[in-house]
Amino acid sequence: MQLLCILLIVNCLYQTAFSDADPGEMTTDYWERQSRLELESSKNIFNNLKTGKAKNVIMLIGDGMSLGTSTAGRILIGQKLGHSGEEYVTSLDSMPHSGILKTYSVDRQTPDSASTATAFMTGVKTGNMRLGVNAAATSCSDVEANKVTTNLEYAVAAGKSSGIVTTTRVQIYLYSDNKKSRKDRNCDDIAVQLFKKRRDIQVILGGGRAHMTPVSKRDEEFRRSYGERRDGRNLIREWRRSLKEYNASYVWNKAQFDAVDPQTTDHLMGLFSPYEMQYSLNRDKDKGGEPSLAEMTEKAIKILSKNDKGFFLLIESGMLDKAHHQGRAKFALEEFHELDKALAVARNLTDSDETIIIVSADHGHMFMFGANGFRGSNIFGLAPGQERPNEALDGKFYTTIVYGNGPGHAASGNNIRASRQTVETWVADSKWYRPQSAVPLKAETHSAEDVIVYGSGPMSHLLTGVHEQTHIARVVQYAACLGPDYVDEPHCRENKPSDFVTEQKSFKSLKEERAFP
Repeated sequence: MQLLCILLIVNCLYQTAFSDADPGEMTTDYWERQSRLELESSKNIFNNLKTGKAKNVIMLIGDGMSLGTSTAGRILIGQKLGHSGEEYVTSLDSMPHSGILKTYSVDRQTPDSASTATAFMTGVKTGNMRLGVNAAATSCSDVEANKVTTNLEYAVAAGKSSGIVTTTRVQIYLYSDNKKSRKDRNCDDIAVQLFKKRRDIQVILGGGRAHMTPVSKRDEEFRRSYGERRDGRNLIREWRRSLKEYNASYVWNKAQFDAVDPQTTDHLMGLFSPYEMQYSLNRDKDKGGEPSLAEMTEKAIKILSKNDKGFFLLIESGMLDKAHHQGRAKFALEEFHELDKALAVARNLTDSDETIIIVSADHGHMFMFGANGFRGSNIFGLAPGQERPNEALDGKFYTTIVYGNGPGHAASGNNIRASRQTVETWVADSKWYRPQSAVPLKAETHSAEDVIVYGSGPMSHLLTGVHEQTHIARVVQYAACLGPDYVDEPHCRENKPSDFVTEQKSFKSLKEERAFP
């Protein structure tokens, strides 16, 4: 009897709390009908699995896109469209297959972006601060002995076109030669490595102009900004000259980008900022103008899809990670929306029978939300709702979104014992507000939690389950018949020679063919 009374009371309270919800949701019939439709959809998907060869590969990475980020991002998008938000279906939600990935690195419980990128691009886990090498590599002197092959390289060896699209810099960590330490002297900086692959990577879109130009070169857009290279090289100029006869275009602003005709352009480099590109919330204030992630995705696909052998495209919503590190939840969730729009473009421009699309995060963040929030309450507002906020034990309000650590702590300057700041309703409308964090740090950190992987297209059902992050790379290799391991699989042999040497050129011969004087 007591349990029954409790249930009746809870039901009554929930009906009051969710009075703004669709009245149909209060009925049993509504949810039974909904669940039946979902089951039929799942049956249809698994009764019609796509098991052919993937001609194209698109990998879309939400940098730092934790499960909480994608859930809160879904609510934000729904609320922007006038819905309650929780029930909204994003482009990400509509992907037919999903799984869970373990993100730890060889030496850390909490990974960085280099180790995770190596895992999902090569199928080999490595330690933090290592990119494209296994965990045995300790310095530049032993890079060659510990290199691992990326799926992009396998795709190039198979004759496919390739591209990289990001909202951050197109380089990572060792951006340019002025970032080198003594131990890095035997390594090419990432800008030089990118330049050396100019024949292999047909589309490069993002930020990072300063790392490609010398310290004497004034930036095109920001006249007080100069390049960073101390070796005197202007890699942008060298790229343009060396690809002059290959239908190549270099652009640095929105107008130039919009003018690029994919049908007459085979190589495109677009560097829209000296460093990171603008947050989407600030894009309209950019002096030269910047394309969105969705626009860059569309341009890249249209250029790369001209190759009859297919393409490999890596897309990153990188500013999502930057926003979380700064504790800027509103910026982060808007960047998630940018990723979701880019995914919609990618799916609309490609055939799901011949293109495998994989969406995931490299790692998570110390971002969380909940706090008994009412249905439909502003995702950035007070908990449990803007109109009826609750007080914590210190007598102050709090928001539904919080961070485990970061700059949103009450502490300011050296006063780490400061009491928690007062939170008022205005925070829901402020894009600059930093939700409060439990631990005071200058920058919020990555989390060690698993991340979700979503897939569509050939063999994407193989993502289902709980896997190491390296599993992504193997699924791509198997689906698109990349590398030496799966060339004799039935879907790879169809109408194709089985000899790997015939089917995919060795890297040595490819390098010789594409070598420049």
